[in-house]
Amino acid sequence: MDKNILSELSPTGCNIKQNEPLSKHTTLGIGGNADYFVEIFNEQQLIQVLKFIYNNKIKFYIIGGGSNILFSDEGFRGIIIKLCGDFCKYEIQENQIICGSAVNLSFLSKMTADRELSGLEYFVGIPGTVGGAIYGNAGIKNLSVSSVLDKVEVVNFTGKKEILTKKDLKFEYRKSNLQQCIIIRAFFILKKTNKNDILKVILQEINKRKISQPIGTKNAGCVFKNPKDDSAGRLIDSLNLKNYSIGDIKVSNIHANFIINESNGSAKDMLNLIEFIRNEVRKKYDINLETEIKIIK
Repeated sequence: MDKNILSELSPTGCNIKQNEPLSKHTTLGIGGNADYFVEIFNEQQLIQVLKFIYNNKIKFYIIGGGSNILFSDEGFRGIIIKLCGDFCKYEIQENQIICGSAVNLSFLSKMTADRELSGLEYFVGIPGTVGGAIYGNAGIKNLSVSSVLDKVEVVNFTGKKEILTKKDLKFEYRKSNLQQCIIIRAFFILKKTNKNDILKVILQEINKRKISQPIGTKNAGCVFKNPKDDSAGRLIDSLNLKNYSIGDIKVSNIHANFIINESNGSAKDMLNLIEFIRNEVRKKYDINLETEIKIIK
């Protein structure tokens, strides 16, 4: 099958890397090698690759900016897909933003602010791509990316393209019904607003994150989802677990729901620390913390 993968996918024009370290492609800096790491530049290539994967029953996973994810130390036996090229393009039509799923969300927030368009400014500090943000319904407290989303273009795992509108989309807290497809394009409806008002919100959000989050460290964002009417960070902090570490993996001393890879941490240590925290919270509060980060084995 190895020769088959190279011979079948090379003519598509994708960039194919073998035994690619996944630690290079995640914000945590953790992960073994992927058998194949495929960078895809346009829709035609994506459809070809997905049809090949489907017909040959090959395991695959798609990544965006590499945040909110943990790969195992053993790596990934199959194909990792990363969208590039055309998927990084965007256009503005009055108050509608049409953008590829590989566009950086923080960049999009700032760019729309410059155009006096409001709706994405609260998400300026959220790492990762537009596609990843929609897939996981990323957001802050009571506001999510889905609130300004109009529709998405997707390709399902058999290579079929379709458009999903508001009535097709279902969003919950850090969750969507887009698990069986790949988002390729998003359509946002924003509001024309005074630029200074938007920039004020952006500055507030950036400053808030500088104070409350471990900016500049190797982390994957919030590790646990917040339980109903509570905060995972507050629960962990109340157990005096800030700075608690296993190997090179440590609970942030700034925000207890962030776990940092201090240097050469392993996925094994990260998983052990996650499980330790969950057990401690369960013993004290009888609450089962659910991970927000995706654990891929």
